[in-house]
Amino acid sequence: MVTWENPRVSQPEVEQRAPDASAPAHRPPSRRAAATLPERLARHLVLYGVGLVALQLAFRAWALSGSWFYFDDIAFTSRALNQPLDVSYLMESYGGHLMPGGFLVVWLLTKVAVYSWWPWAAVLLGLQALAGLGMLRLLVSLFGRQPLVLALLAGYLSYVFTLSAGIWFAAGINQLPMQVALVFGLHAQVEYLRHRRLRSLTSAVIWTVAGLVFYEKTLLLLGVYAIVAFAWFATGTFTERLTHLWETYRPGVLAFGALGLGYLALYAEFGLDFSPGNAQTQPLSPIIYDMVGTTLLPGLVGGPLQWEPLSVGAFGDPSQAVVLVSWVAFAALLVHAQRTRTKSRRAWSLLAFTSACNVVLLASARANVVGPAIAREYRYQTESAALFVLGVGLAFLPLLGATEVNQLRPPAEPDSNSEPDSEPKSEHDASAAAPRDEQRVGQDNPRFVVAVTLAVVLAALLSSTRYVHLWQDRNPTKQYFANVDHALASADRKPVPLVDVGIPQTLLWSYRYPENAYSHVFRNHAAQTSYPRASLDQLYMFDDAGHLAPVAIPDTRVQLGGSGCGFPLEGRSTSIPLNGPVIGGGWWLRISYGSARDVPVHLDVGDEPYDLTLPKGLHNMFVQASGTFDHVVLSDYPRGTGLCVTALTLGLPAPAPTAS
Repeated sequence: MVTWENPRVSQPEVEQRAPDASAPAHRPPSRRAAATLPERLARHLVLYGVGLVALQLAFRAWALSGSWFYFDDIAFTSRALNQPLDVSYLMESYGGHLMPGGFLVVWLLTKVAVYSWWPWAAVLLGLQALAGLGMLRLLVSLFGRQPLVLALLAGYLSYVFTLSAGIWFAAGINQLPMQVALVFGLHAQVEYLRHRRLRSLTSAVIWTVAGLVFYEKTLLLLGVYAIVAFAWFATGTFTERLTHLWETYRPGVLAFGALGLGYLALYAEFGLDFSPGNAQTQPLSPIIYDMVGTTLLPGLVGGPLQWEPLSVGAFGDPSQAVVLVSWVAFAALLVHAQRTRTKSRRAWSLLAFTSACNVVLLASARANVVGPAIAREYRYQTESAALFVLGVGLAFLPLLGATEVNQLRPPAEPDSNSEPDSEPKSEHDASAAAPRDEQRVGQDNPRFVVAVTLAVVLAALLSSTRYVHLWQDRNPTKQYFANVDHALASADRKPVPLVDVGIPQTLLWSYRYPENAYSHVFRNHAAQTSYPRASLDQLYMFDDAGHLAPVAIPDTRVQLGGSGCGFPLEGRSTSIPLNGPVIGGGWWLRISYGSARDVPVHLDVGDEPYDLTLPKGLHNMFVQASGTFDHVVLSDYPRGTGLCVTALTLGLPAPAPTAS
């Protein structure tokens, strides 16, 4: 019997022949090498990436389900309820923000879903989905189907930097469009740098303009585009790089230059309501420490883990251990990239650029009002998540199509005085030595990368969950509005006469007057409410919980003197003195009187004139008062009215306490 496995066996009596064509020779089946973890990830990278985006959206949907309108959301809705859709409405500066796109979205939502949360939440969720998918597309375009792309995407999706913008509409309608503009605009810009196609440049400009329509800070993308072009698509000295960019990408330089200058002029005209020079009056070191040392770096390792609760939401409040770990980890990342890659240092310029801008912006527009602790609010550096993961990718992976390519550093040359390594004793030893050399010069261990990614994602998930609980549990707005709706629906008298004061300061500051006033905030209840200047016997307010309560007028000023019943209406006019002067507005006067018949009368309360008919009986007439005065004058009444003013009480109205 012939055996193919051992051809050295000689059998001269048997002539060997080729096998028949119909019976091919059997060869040992070749085993296909099992795919490694990186190969398996790369093979289905886009599918896994979409799955990660879906998981993030599920988490954000849960966070949004317990969220509701808060603070600036109320002001936005109030503006949309009470102003026409015109240029003045769209271009009004709001706290230094120029956001016509956001105001247009608010106006449209207010017309179809006023104080109905889910349509507004769906907008945030849709923008977050677009940003997440755009980041996946950008990472694959920049680096190819590298397994590290999934780690970078997981970090971007899980970091807390975008969380507050993802569940607070007023922040999200600014910042999420900027995230979308960043990922799609940078993708188009890199395509332009690779292929110099004007359609790619046009796309980059359009995405950037779209972001600027919602958020003036999108202007920072022009700096990001410039850094990418300068650092990866040019070579040589500083001057040589600038010359190359001008000669090679002149249409892009001109287009983005014109866009930047044009927008700055527009913003200075319509949006600038603070002095950039204020940054010089605020010490920068506390802001830098809070923004970078205790907020940015802990956030990059999944922190802050702990939060300092505010009325709603929270500031990052990491422990010293978390801060120390984040500093060491970030330093180790930079050192490892520098030692194992040829062009890693420039990768961190994107994050450094925006962080420096954030410090200056915060010092000039916010910190000089509320202090440097505001830098521990993550929504002031939302873009940091995207720019950090891009920086990690650029530090460790080659940017496809770039002029200067990041590569693994070659192995260090052995010391000439040392003895050379002995030859490998076998083929197996030689094959095993190569991976060790590759790892030594920068071939990162996939399992280590997976472990670090999981640790960061889990820590970020814990940080995010704790923040969401604080946001959901401490927002009183939803219950307040529910109580208002119920009170108006069940009121015996309709429309309900209300004092047109502001909603509680915990819901919206009076700084936003008249946007905080009942008549503006509750415009959707116009058929159920009225805001009279004068009201007989009944006048109401909402207490801090949103329950309807009769008005109580404190005796800040009262009538002085009088005799008998008080002040009977006699002669041509009756002037009733108060026990002190009155200055300003917001006052209400309660006139208590008795009369045997209806009496027409003219009333002057400072700058407020009234022509009233006071019905017979014992009543209280409530009227608004303003100006500078110390007397209340009644005139133009008929003779012999028999009406007597028994008491005058002037003060700022407040809800009467309910009986316990």
